[in-house]
Amino acid sequence: MEKDGPEDVAELRRKLNVLEQDVQHLVSHDQLTGLMIRSAFLRRLDREFLADAERTHQAAIMEIGVRGIPRISGALGRHAGDYVISALAARLAAHVTDGAVLCRLDYWSFAVFVPQVTDALEALTFAKRLITLLTEPIDWVDRTLSIEAAAGVALVEKRDTDATVLLDRAGLALKSAAQRGGPGYSFFNPALEQAAKRRQDVQASLQDALDNHYFSLNFQPYFLAESGELAGFEALMRLKHPVLGQVSPVEFIPAAEDSGFINRLGAWALAEACRVASTWPSNLVVSVNSSPQQFLGGSLLTDIHNALELYSFPAYRLEIEITESAMLEDSEAIISQLSALRELGCQIVLDDFGTGYSSLSYLWKFPFSKLKIDKSFVHAMESKPQVRGMMKSIVDLARNLGLKVTAEGIETTAQAEMLRANKCDYIQGYLSGRPVPEQDVAAIILTRFASALKDLNLEIADSTKAVSQRFEF
Repeated sequence: MEKDGPEDVAELRRKLNVLEQDVQHLVSHDQLTGLMIRSAFLRRLDREFLADAERTHQAAIMEIGVRGIPRISGALGRHAGDYVISALAARLAAHVTDGAVLCRLDYWSFAVFVPQVTDALEALTFAKRLITLLTEPIDWVDRTLSIEAAAGVALVEKRDTDATVLLDRAGLALKSAAQRGGPGYSFFNPALEQAAKRRQDVQASLQDALDNHYFSLNFQPYFLAESGELAGFEALMRLKHPVLGQVSPVEFIPAAEDSGFINRLGAWALAEACRVASTWPSNLVVSVNSSPQQFLGGSLLTDIHNALELYSFPAYRLEIEITESAMLEDSEAIISQLSALRELGCQIVLDDFGTGYSSLSYLWKFPFSKLKIDKSFVHAMESKPQVRGMMKSIVDLARNLGLKVTAEGIETTAQAEMLRANKCDYIQGYLSGRPVPEQDVAAIILTRFASALKDLNLEIADSTKAVSQRFEF
């Protein structure tokens, strides 16, 4: 058997080296775009920081998020979304030079490491250029596609050496920019990191808080605008944690939605609201807020059935409040669930009307029974005549569609009088009653009952006096 010569061994080693490089490239780069994947990107940055430990200049890490890919994929197919991602990656690769490192983080976000920037202004200018580049229209078959993008920027100081921490900071800055909507740019600052830690702490406490009864419901009354008669209460979740203290719903609701815990928390709130309301007079209604995730998770109908059955609570006394954001997710699925709730006998309330997209198509497509006008409209009425006109138009529109109207956030007598003049059906706010714990609800009910009884006695007395005078000789 003939042995391989030195030249053959060298050629074999060369081919093995090429093969190894190809394998390394495959496992470290995204197949769709050819860009580095996250793990390879972080390893590359760690090597750069180690090799340049004595650097005297700033650098920057940017995370760029694009919005609109799910919409495009849903309408035109996954291949269209992939095409857009590939086109965006190609634009970045053609534009980013001078030692910059690119990465595809996930389906719709990228990262860029810029090894040297003079200052924050230069980093911001660079980020703006990238956003402008990415938001240029993309031609696809016979149509033009558009997307939005936002960037989060984390400056890399001389002492910074942990790529993972720096990328997380850029991600926090991106979230801050994205929350403002539209094309945006945001720098990382320590407050974002503190807020993120707080969110993690709140999220981690949810299971423990529900198991140990740290959650409770407060109840805010609402009234018939014309007569002042008590109509019902809105159930509002509260969290008082022994370590975190009083946690606002603005904090724990998003944390529950992000973690998927909102379905269990929502089921508890429904059952608790029905339990408490089952002890009230039968003319009073309880209103419970819902999250879009409860509809999308598919458990809401079952949770409502269980709560009603558990406490023998009639469905007509339960209102389910839904915001416009829920309807943007999957309108057909939402419509079918809302229709089932209406058939069951529950009332459906469109909450915060006027703060979202406020598409008029929602009002006739979805089986609402009531609109709830956001407090921002109510607060603006006193100073802006045009808002008073808008309020009247909203009430007239609702009336034509057979819907009742509640105005929330009423704080002054003048606001209440304007709403009565506009024929608003219900009023709610601090003027008429603040949220109270369960044990204080009875006092509100008894006070209103006593007031109504007094008014009735006065009417009877006036009627009796009139009759007496009529037959007096």
